[in-house]
Amino acid sequence: MKKQYRAYERIIGICFLIATVTYAVGNNMIANGAQANAALTSIRLGTGFELMNSFAVVVIGWLSFIVLRSYNKTIIKGYMISRFVEGFLLAIGAISALLISQTNIEAILKLRELCFSLAMLSLGGYSIYYCWYLMQKSLSPKWMMGLGIIGYICLFLYSVLLLISQPAPMWLFVPGGLYELIFPIYLIVKGFNHNINNCMN
Repeated sequence: MKKQYRAYERIIGICFLIATVTYAVGNNMIANGAQANAALTSIRLGTGFELMNSFAVVVIGWLSFIVLRSYNKTIIKGYMISRFVEGFLLAIGAISALLISQTNIEAILKLRELCFSLAMLSLGGYSIYYCWYLMQKSLSPKWMMGLGIIGYICLFLYSVLLLISQPAPMWLFVPGGLYELIFPIYLIVKGFNHNINNCMN
């Protein structure tokens, strides 16, 4: 069943990996450019990478909706919207970097942090429910979705701590990072478990 969606599932997996790599590279380049007295070349390249991340995030949400909408359209649409919100906010943060100058570096970096925190709040908050749903429907291995739930709870907590200006330990990224490495590889290699018994709510 749903064999026609295998190409989409592989693209989703690839986009997960692209999003992880491009955001990490782009964010690092922008940070280095800001520290080097607003080095425009590094900042522009970093912005390009971060915009690639936003595009990949939107594709993940859109194709996930196409592949999984027959199970529960409302839940999967919610996941798509959360991904669109994430992509939009991260794109704003990326584009804002182009406005960096030697006089406003601190303000722009704070705006980028706010956009990132809100984006992760959107992603983490809804993805907890999304992973729980995939677990209940056995669309992916339960242990993997359990790791996803833990990872997104940690990500949600990280975002909340940033928003209330509290120290947010980096280890909170570890469970989610593992999930967003394992899950896309699983999608590329095997895909969702489209058992006919899983259909409809």
